[in-house]
Amino acid sequence: MKYLSIYFIGRKQGIGLRRYRLSHLENRRKYEYEGFQDAYKSIRQVRLIQNADVVWVRVRPEHTTDYERIIIEKRLKTIRGKVPIINDINIFDNYDCKNLSFNIWKNNNIQCPNHIIISISKLKNNFSNMVKVISEFIEQNNTIFLRTNNETNANGMVLLTALSTDKEIKKALNILIDRCQVFLPNRKSTQIMGVEYITPNNNQYQDIYRVHILFNKVLSFYAVTSKNIIFHNIDMVESDIERFIQLNRDLCQKMPELEEIILKSAHSLGCNLGAVEFFIKNEKPILLELNPMWGGHASKHGFGNTGFQNYLKENRSDLEKEILNVYNFMDRRSYYKNLYEHISYHVLNKI
Repeated sequence: MKYLSIYFIGRKQGIGLRRYRLSHLENRRKYEYEGFQDAYKSIRQVRLIQNADVVWVRVRPEHTTDYERIIIEKRLKTIRGKVPIINDINIFDNYDCKNLSFNIWKNNNIQCPNHIIISISKLKNNFSNMVKVISEFIEQNNTIFLRTNNETNANGMVLLTALSTDKEIKKALNILIDRCQVFLPNRKSTQIMGVEYITPNNNQYQDIYRVHILFNKVLSFYAVTSKNIIFHNIDMVESDIERFIQLNRDLCQKMPELEEIILKSAHSLGCNLGAVEFFIKNEKPILLELNPMWGGHASKHGFGNTGFQNYLKENRSDLEKEILNVYNFMDRRSYYKNLYEHISYHVLNKI
């Protein structure tokens, strides 16, 4: 049986003195290595890029400098067009810069929040006018996030409402200007943007959906929920369990009708692997971002706080009949085995 040869390239592997190193896979997820080993008959890692059947660009966007992107690009030029590349570095800005993602999605008739870019140069020359621009954007959308365009995990994000004063807008801007000054020397695409706040369907809860895709296939999906406007998976508590179960039960039913638009949203950015995050409003997805390699608390520990996680474990025999998507994602070793086997199957069969 023929197996596929894969080469990983990222900040910690495949470039510079680390060009031939097999360890230190960037963004390695819990039990991913074991799942990769389990797929040994289908796919194996190689030390030399010229021996690869497929190359996977593994980078953490928020830590990847412009210089590192140039080095990775130089190496990929030698094989581009000869073998498939998973998340080629040449489309990095498409998913890293949220404003660019939104523009691409809007051009492809994919719903996403309204947004504006706040020019750093204009801020320096005409700060007061940019405050007015933001005030007008708030007036149009009632509530917005003022944020950096290329940070993750809700970092660099400030909520502003119709009640926010000019003083509060100026304070938020100055906070974000300082953040941009830190990033700009190494990440020149860093900007400030205003983003429409999408009002939740339920006045009490904010529901966020994530779908993980690889090539032309949906690998997994789940929904998380919280009463907090900005929240992480770990913020879910025992009182959120009933809604969490209902959302994921409903999502299992909705996925067939969502699959096409989710795959289109990733492919329009040039990505063939990633976690697509979105809201659902009036039964339609509103796209928020694409993460090129999912991780975070759910991938490491499970869903919610300790009590939440324990409930899902203790009630698995009953719940997996209703929310199998959640338990499939939690079975990390078999999950990553499936991921790597699908890479092999897709490339070898030229799908």
